[in-house]
Amino acid sequence: MKVIRNLKRISALLLTVFVTLGLVQPAKAATPVTITIWSFGNVIEPWAITEYKKLHPEVTLQIKKGELDAHHQSLITAFLAKKTPDIAAVEVSYSGYFRSYPSYFEDLRKAPYNAGTIEKDYLDWRWDQGVGYDGTVFGLPTDVGGMQVAYRVDLFKQKGLPTDRKAVSALWPTWEKFISTGQKYNSKLTAAEKTSCTKKKICYGFIDNAGTIYNAVLNQASAKYYENNNTKDGKLIYSTNPAVKKAFDTTTKALKANIGTRINSFTSDWNVGMNNGIFATILAPAWMMDYIKQQAPKTKGKWDIADLPGGGGNLGGSQLTIPKSAKNKTAAWEFMSWYLAPAQQLTIFKKYGLFPSASSLYDDAALKNYKDPFFNNAPVGAIYTAGALQLKPIFEGKKQRAIDNIFGQALSRVAIGKQTPAAAWQQALSEIKKSVG
Repeated sequence: MKVIRNLKRISALLLTVFVTLGLVQPAKAATPVTITIWSFGNVIEPWAITEYKKLHPEVTLQIKKGELDAHHQSLITAFLAKKTPDIAAVEVSYSGYFRSYPSYFEDLRKAPYNAGTIEKDYLDWRWDQGVGYDGTVFGLPTDVGGMQVAYRVDLFKQKGLPTDRKAVSALWPTWEKFISTGQKYNSKLTAAEKTSCTKKKICYGFIDNAGTIYNAVLNQASAKYYENNNTKDGKLIYSTNPAVKKAFDTTTKALKANIGTRINSFTSDWNVGMNNGIFATILAPAWMMDYIKQQAPKTKGKWDIADLPGGGGNLGGSQLTIPKSAKNKTAAWEFMSWYLAPAQQLTIFKKYGLFPSASSLYDDAALKNYKDPFFNNAPVGAIYTAGALQLKPIFEGKKQRAIDNIFGQALSRVAIGKQTPAAAWQQALSEIKKSVG
């Protein structure tokens, strides 16, 4: 025993000597790094920032958020100047543009990223929205903006409409039925609600803004403004695709039926209307659930989720990318791959409503059985999963967002009575031709 004790003393002494001489060094702390992220909305959710900091205290996530269009214009300028963030979010309506410029981004197929190994975990068409025309994987998908209808149970009851989500869904198998349901709802408005529009400029209605119907209808089609003709740019079909005209005409019918309040989305008036029951329905991508919670917390339990007329639809969704001129590419990839992994996507859906692009989760009971107490315990996991599985991929063209905006402006002119639907349609076609060809 004495020998053993002596050996221990000798070992301790030698270790002291070695450390003193620099022969043995303690493990170094990880080098601090700041990952700059340019985004819009809540593509990067607060929980993830806090959680990742716990796992990686040496990492700081510096997030710059902008409005959708302004963000992407700033990004284009930054690419040209080679002064980019470490991670950039690209919304699907801009994916057609950036797919034409894969040299702006790191190719995530290649080492050290090797993103091809995780492709199987994601919806194929959402994955493809982050693939350049040369095969470059420039971005990984964050979420799927599958659409349903959020409705106020209390307001439906007041107006004599069904409140059970299955019965509500049965009211509108088609958009025509949705519009007629809106007319029925509006016919039950009180005298005070009807006169408020002229006296107080607060117009009560069935849906927040009938103009939102346009994208919902159009995104149910298999093609939008471009046809995939196996070329990089695709073939422009905005003036000949019957789905575009159908979406435009359906929206103008809803505007003519006066079922909406005509409050612009994401405005202070819209938030007030959401709180005060000025409208009874919102066309709600999964991510809209969190927005409603944040803006109208006192309405908990008053909302529910019903099916979208005409089947599945989609609005929104993003890719996270690493620009070629990023300074901290390794750290950026480590965060991206962690954030977009199925486990994190599931947590983020439960917390914030961003529906997973990771299709490997779609059979997971934790997703399919999830119910949201804010929305009257609606089985939102099952509802949005079923909707996502109905979605059809749409070829995203280079100038898609610009075309969207022109048609949106045309519908706005119809909404305020400035133009007839026919005149607005023709003006839109003329403006698009001048803008994109």
